Amino acid sequence: MDDTVKQDYKMNYSFYPGQSEEVVVFIHGIPTNHHLWDPIIPYLEGKYSVLTVDLIGYGYSERAPYPDLTLPKQAEYIINLLDELRIPKAHFVGHDLGGGIVQILSVFYPQRVKSMVVADGVCFANWPLPKVVSIRYPTAEEFQPSPLFIERMLREGLYYPQVLKPKVLTDLLLPFSGPNGPRDLQQASLALNHHQTEDIVPYLPNITCPTTLLWGQHDRYLPPYWGLLLHQHVPNSKFKILPNSGHYSMLDNPSLFAKELLIHLESATNY
Repeated sequence: MDDTVKQDYKMNYSFYPGQSEEVVVFIHGIPTNHHLWDPIIPYLEGKYSVLTVDLIGYGYSERAPYPDLTLPKQAEYIINLLDELRIPKAHFVGHDLGGGIVQILSVFYPQRVKSMVVADGVCFANWPLPKVVSIRYPTAEEFQPSPLFIERMLREGLYYPQVLKPKVLTDLLLPFSGPNGPRDLQQASLALNHHQTEDIVPYLPNITCPTTLLWGQHDRYLPPYWGLLLHQHVPNSKFKILPNSGHYSMLDNPSLFAKELLIHLESATNY
């Protein structure tokens, strides 16, 4: 890993202590933030301790130039946060980019990973999406990085677009809605390169922690094929397709997502 990474970016996070010492860390992707997990947290509260984070450059975390927003560096920032909070080991749940970060954590920091869940995650060379690349150098109005672009991306990625109630939409759009929002979103896009996950493919068979792969049946951004391929590379992993769900399965069908997550956590805790 890169030792020159800046260590002191401020990461926004929320910690919900539970009755158990088991800690579950939730990691979002682009273009969302920690609010992505709001529908899931109530299912875990009281039983597990929960940590939700805003990746550096996203949500209410500190902004940074794109070389410092790569997935390997995001993984380092999360390890730094765990050190700060004195959390030696945790269960990790990652969506989209977060799914790639969880894979990197499992490969490079296996001693910190009790288990992992990849939900509709980036892997191999299936990313960044053309839609995400388009905002780097927009050639038309529809590709301008803006809250409207984010809203369209969310709606197109959902099986039930109507779940984007005003509060949900506000929570997911607000961090990129300021005057620097377009530039910040561009920086986030510029940081993304499929080699960040493709380069760890040879190491995926070495992952030994309990692993569950959850994929929305109707994910039009990262189709379930990729979950199956990841399942074939990670030993003893479980692959489950979530019906009536798109790319944002935790928003489309939170009760089902939470049910599968709790099954995973109970099994992994007793592993």
